[in-house]
Amino acid sequence: MPRLCLLAILPFVSSSSIATAQTSRSAVDYTNRAMARYARGDLDGAISDFDIAIAFDPSYAASFYNRGLAQHAKGNLDDAIADYSRAIAIDPRFPLPYNNRCAALQDKGDLDGAIADCNRAIEIKPRLAEAYLNRGNVRQLKGELEGALADFTKAIDINPRLSVPYYNRGNARYHKGDLVGAISDYDRSIKINPLYTEAYCNRGAARRVRGDIEGAIADFTVAIKINPNHAPAYLDRGLTRMLQGKLAEANLDFDECLKLDRSLSPLMEERIEAARRQLNAKH
Repeated sequence: MPRLCLLAILPFVSSSSIATAQTSRSAVDYTNRAMARYARGDLDGAISDFDIAIAFDPSYAASFYNRGLAQHAKGNLDDAIADYSRAIAIDPRFPLPYNNRCAALQDKGDLDGAIADCNRAIEIKPRLAEAYLNRGNVRQLKGELEGALADFTKAIDINPRLSVPYYNRGNARYHKGDLVGAISDYDRSIKINPLYTEAYCNRGAARRVRGDIEGAIADFTVAIKINPNHAPAYLDRGLTRMLQGKLAEANLDFDECLKLDRSLSPLMEERIEAARRQLNAKH
């Protein structure tokens, strides 16, 4: 079964893009240095510099928005939401914090709040593809598959060069039982991003359901080649090898999966039992 859809977290706003004549030069300088630190993976250093930028100029929305991105990357959802909210309070017509706050609220399980933020981002900037993508994710979580499909399609219409909307629409189509449509979307996603591990995994899952066992094995194997530490790919390939009757090879994949991620053990047991029932039904 396809895994969770991916969120669209919009990147940094450059310090020059929304700076005003009143913005402190020091605030701009520290924001720029923070962005460079973030790019190097130094999240704590970036947050420290954003703190200083904000101290110099508490009315500079970019510093709050960008610090929210760093907090989001660290998994500090409450701090990220607070920063996005402060950026919105300073500039209510700034659409990007609404979009990213939508993603953070989704992660916290506040789906109605997430929808409201995406709606506001779209109202301000009707061609913000990422806001449609995120709203589609939330709608899918709420079980509103038709609304999710419409949002993913709108994101694709706005920016057909993004791979994630195709991937997420493929997941929605899979859940509707449209396996051919799902595979077509995964194909497109992979064409745009040939290193998209999850797209290979989910296309493999759809192929397996359709009975294309060899095609499924090939997709899981490519996913593992791209990312040898992606435990779910070993689980899926092992299950598919079970259906082939290659139990020794399947067990090797299961062992590797658990070596990488022990938390998948309950899911593995459940999926193996389902595969056994499927095999028994054939005999």
